[in-house]
Amino acid sequence: MPRSRRPRVLAAASCLVLVLGAACSGGDAPPPAAESSEPEPSPTPDPICPLTGQDASGAELVDRPAVAVKVENNPVAYPLSGLEEAEVVFEELVEGGSTRFMAIYHCTDARKVGPVRSARVVDPGIMIPITKILAAAGGNDLVRGALKEAKVVVLDEETSGKAMRRIPREGIALEHTLYGNTVALRKLGEKRFAKPPVTSFEFGAFDGPAKKTRSVTMDFGGTAGAPVSYRWSKGRWARFDGGSPLTAEAGDQIAVDNVVIELHTVKNSETIFDVAGNPSIEIANETGTGAAMLLRDGKAIQGRWIRKKKKSPVRFVTKSGDPMVFAPGTVWVELLPDRKGEIKGSFSLGK
Repeated sequence: MPRSRRPRVLAAASCLVLVLGAACSGGDAPPPAAESSEPEPSPTPDPICPLTGQDASGAELVDRPAVAVKVENNPVAYPLSGLEEAEVVFEELVEGGSTRFMAIYHCTDARKVGPVRSARVVDPGIMIPITKILAAAGGNDLVRGALKEAKVVVLDEETSGKAMRRIPREGIALEHTLYGNTVALRKLGEKRFAKPPVTSFEFGAFDGPAKKTRSVTMDFGGTAGAPVSYRWSKGRWARFDGGSPLTAEAGDQIAVDNVVIELHTVKNSETIFDVAGNPSIEIANETGTGAAMLLRDGKAIQGRWIRKKKKSPVRFVTKSGDPMVFAPGTVWVELLPDRKGEIKGSFSLGK
């Protein structure tokens, strides 16, 4: 009797393991569905901003041109506007011992940047090949000639319409009141120059030789300029001028992710002077090679800058010849005079 019931029990058990909806009549189970032969699409990586190594919010930002804006560094004009939005900032020595900034915006923008001041003859060598769009408050005939020869698109107060405007400030002279809007400036400039930046910055982790440091102080060799310094604080390099924090108009102290000291031989111009009779500043070795130091992550990395020709981007390498690797984020480049030229600069690291 038990043997006669066993086949029915097994048949019932077999029925339980069939897929839902399959008949349990003793016939063959339906064949499994055919698997798709097409692989699942891989996620598209976000485009990377070439001047910061950070993700861009859209490909249209990466494909557009960058805009350079000349911004003064004069205590009478403090607080400055828009520098905290710039991706790359070059600091150059100008006549009288003061420094001036060239702020560059590519994936970012600043609705108010300035005060905007005049261009200098060294500017084409600094900004090319990152961009050829320069917003400045004019320049003398020799400077304008150098910019024209380099095919720089110069946007000034006379040609920029609403992209630049005067914003009067009580007790501030008119020359310190011109401001630009990089959104509007780019729309004007890209009609004549639309190429995205060419840069040799490399971003990522760095595990090579480096010296731990908490600060750096620089002397540009001028008689009027105050010492420039950066201090490692809260994961960034906080900027100080003359020992005081350089504070943006928004209220926060300006702090950056990378500081590069790029040493050049600097001389006084024999042909260009300001209204006070001070000679303009010229860089004798725009190409070639020279000493450089990168500060990132609370460390200093020694190396060199290399530039084959003026149209080529500057490359930064370590003492062993490997590429200097920048921390993803903002880059401030200090074009500091070396000890070889008429104007002698210096810098020192702090523990």
